[in-house]
Amino acid sequence: MISSRARSFLYGTDGALGVYGFILFLTICIVSGLSLDVANAYKVRSIIQVAADNAGHTALVTRLDAGKEQAIQNAVAVASENLGSNEVGDVVAAEDIEFGTWDPATRVFTPDPDSISAVKVVAHRDRSRGNGVTTFLLSAAGLAAWDVATVSVYETYRPSCLREGFVGDKQVDIQSNNGFENGFCMHSNASISINNNNYFEAGTIVSMPNVDDLDVSASGFVRNEGLLEALRESFYNIRVIKRIEDIIAALQTGDLTTLKQLAAGGPENAFSYITNSTPIDVASCDLDAADLTVGRIHRIECGGTLKITGTITQVALVTSAPIQFEKEGQFEDVIIATTNTGDMSLKGPAGSGGKKGSGLDNISFGKNDDCAVGGGVQLVTMGGVHMAAGLNMFGSQILAVKEIEFTANADGIQGVSMISADTVSGTSNMQMGFCGAGMENNFEVDYYRLAY
Repeated sequence: MISSRARSFLYGTDGALGVYGFILFLTICIVSGLSLDVANAYKVRSIIQVAADNAGHTALVTRLDAGKEQAIQNAVAVASENLGSNEVGDVVAAEDIEFGTWDPATRVFTPDPDSISAVKVVAHRDRSRGNGVTTFLLSAAGLAAWDVATVSVYETYRPSCLREGFVGDKQVDIQSNNGFENGFCMHSNASISINNNNYFEAGTIVSMPNVDDLDVSASGFVRNEGLLEALRESFYNIRVIKRIEDIIAALQTGDLTTLKQLAAGGPENAFSYITNSTPIDVASCDLDAADLTVGRIHRIECGGTLKITGTITQVALVTSAPIQFEKEGQFEDVIIATTNTGDMSLKGPAGSGGKKGSGLDNISFGKNDDCAVGGGVQLVTMGGVHMAAGLNMFGSQILAVKEIEFTANADGIQGVSMISADTVSGTSNMQMGFCGAGMENNFEVDYYRLAY
């Protein structure tokens, strides 16, 4: 027989809530401890991710000018500065930085020590390095620290708007009866003004930081087919304009290496028609092909306006004079640059106005070769550009500090890039398209973005 006292103890419920409370308290302590450990690990991961991102950006930006080894040293130093303490050991060491290529389609990084297009950085807080992330609760279970690592991949890219299209830092101003084909880009960092009766094919881009700054009539979207669909909001730091002085200096000194590095096709493919980089000095204000040596850079001394006549191919010219292009001028595989700062430092034929494509009184920059490699022209000036009617551009580029202005009947159906630190202004009856190829000698600069 069980005594009444034993039965009372066996079936009694006094104090049950206290036991439940103890179990609940213990559970809360365990969960809170684990939460602290996990939260701390994620916090550390975020910190070292920032360090890896900044190290990757630094490595890629300095790779071209400083060389691989110096770029890695700079990246390690930046990572250390971001972490703000040396107590955690080598979070990013030299062996954690690897140059290579990045395939955005497959999102795969391929190591290549000679590449300057992408870099991968791995940041570590590992026990093997003596800098593992210490734990709170888990240390009582025998795990004093755990490993945390993160990866960052930076890549270079070149915006298509800065390869082909009209780009004006202050404004792009286009009049009427113009056609823009798939891929063609029109961009301003301030505003774009567009008149009526223009056609924007699907795939055309019209961009500015705020589309509310588009200057168009009340019926503009009705009378400009495709304009609404072409609108985008974006901003570009137009860095290539800041390299105009470098381009001109390279021509003056015969620094072909710098010219090639700034070209879209890269050092291996650019300006192959320049076979001797030593500049030739020419004193003349009237130039034609007979005054120039194929394959050479020419420094032109002229006390007035430099006039260029006829068909010019496979040369580079640099001068301090304003330049007047005479009627029916034809240019293929040519670089022309001037330090002149006048509003019309590069000027097309006065009274040019031949029917588009006729060749009559027209001036053509670039080879009409259906976007094939080679034949392009680069015009570079510290001043402005004015081209009268009949301008033809094929796989060619204009870089100007001041306004680029061209009038009716321009034809850039096979690749044109006009970039101004001021305004790009065109009038009527032009047809512009996107090549996507044949622009390999355009001057461009790398932009950088986080790829992974």
